[in-house]
Amino acid sequence: MLSHSAMKRTLHRAAFLSLLFAVVCVLPSRAQQQPQDQNNGQNNSQGGDQNSNQGPVQSTPPIPAYRSPMAAAADNGTGQETQELAPDNRPLSGVQNLSLGIPMNHSYWQPYVDLTATADSNPQETAGSTGWGAWAAVYGGVDLVRNSSNSMLSLSYLAGGMFSNQSDVGNGIVQELGFSDRLNFRRWSVGLFDQLSYLPESSFGFGNGGISLPGGGASGLGAGFTSGQSLLTGFGQNLSNSSFLEVDRYLSRRSSLTFAGGYTLLDYFSSSLLTSGDVIARAGYNYQATRKDTVAVFYTYNGIRYSGFDQSINTHTVQLSYARRVTGRLAFQIAAGPQFIFSRFPITLNQGTTGEPPTITSFSQVTWALNTSLTYAFERSQLGVSFDHGVYAGSGVLAGSVNDMATGFFSRQITRTLSGNVNAGFSRSAGTTIISDSVAPQNYDYWFTSANLTHPIGRTLRLSVAYEFQYQDSNENFCLPTCGTNIIRNSVTVGIGWLSRPLPF
Repeated sequence: MLSHSAMKRTLHRAAFLSLLFAVVCVLPSRAQQQPQDQNNGQNNSQGGDQNSNQGPVQSTPPIPAYRSPMAAAADNGTGQETQELAPDNRPLSGVQNLSLGIPMNHSYWQPYVDLTATADSNPQETAGSTGWGAWAAVYGGVDLVRNSSNSMLSLSYLAGGMFSNQSDVGNGIVQELGFSDRLNFRRWSVGLFDQLSYLPESSFGFGNGGISLPGGGASGLGAGFTSGQSLLTGFGQNLSNSSFLEVDRYLSRRSSLTFAGGYTLLDYFSSSLLTSGDVIARAGYNYQATRKDTVAVFYTYNGIRYSGFDQSINTHTVQLSYARRVTGRLAFQIAAGPQFIFSRFPITLNQGTTGEPPTITSFSQVTWALNTSLTYAFERSQLGVSFDHGVYAGSGVLAGSVNDMATGFFSRQITRTLSGNVNAGFSRSAGTTIISDSVAPQNYDYWFTSANLTHPIGRTLRLSVAYEFQYQDSNENFCLPTCGTNIIRNSVTVGIGWLSRPLPF
């Protein structure tokens, strides 16, 4: 476990890295101009190339206009005009998820503030707990989009706190930062991305009544490029940060090469859970088969390490990928292929003489990796599902795990002023550490689902109500902090939020 000073240094480094990314990318964007219309008649088969001598414009989509944290994905009847979308031509083998399209906005910023109150059946996320508690929370932040001649920058920052009425639970700090920028040149594109969260509990299915924090949306990192939190780990502050650089080289109007690399960090400040880091590198080739269809092949390296724990996991993955994009209507992508795992485990069950170092065992395995996502927009609704299978660091609980993670949402504009959405997720984390041939690895299954309704009050206020259910079980006892085999949690949240209309600059 890291010392207090080491933890502080880790947090400072992560914050400094995020700030550095922002400074590096804002400076080239100082000269502001209107975004290029990628839907005009000059588009080629890729929809974004307006110069036969340069690669397609691979702009990063700005974060959408902010809604109350529990608001639906659909418009909430604010009277804002429907945004025109340009084709999303980002490379399929890049670090970001594909979207329905790129909103053609002017540069703007938009502040917001939200207050919530939550009744929680298990505030500490302890096994077997049935005692209800209450939370009060306040959040504030800003979303920013800045368009210039060769870049589109997105920045989202949220900060707040959660305050409990139970002395044994304590208070929690909430901070999230999402950042992305792509600098476009004639035949090159350089992207910088950062996604940081400092939360009092796991980010996967973050509780507190189904609140969905906006900060990570600006970076839009895809499967395999985050810290891979997939379990309830008890109440306690943790830091997750993912930083990546992507360089794209356009060979022609239809083909391009992608090179990307970066680092993810997962650090726990209030518990003895494992701190892990993952070095990630990717190289890929993209080909635009038709205006709507893209194929790609890419190789990904992951190097997972643990602080204070002599264990390493290296994976080498080769995947074929296909995507279909219909601007404003459909975004589908799938990637699959073999994954080669090379691990180094300390075996501590039979150490022999007291004080003798544990035996080190090397382990290799061939498995498979798959990730896919689908987003589909109806006239008044939107549906999204995703699935990911692969090796991750283990969420601080397991020293390496094979994860299956599935998530989904459905949002609908019910009436002109009332909107709602439903979210659900499942993860299965199977430990990869081998203790002996007769002992099975520990497995965790985790489900969450939430539903919420949002109604505007005037032009700038929102009233929201939400419910969330979380359940986790395991084939062995776990202690977070009390011991048991399952966690059950229900929460009901009401909130009121204020957001400014987008302010151009």
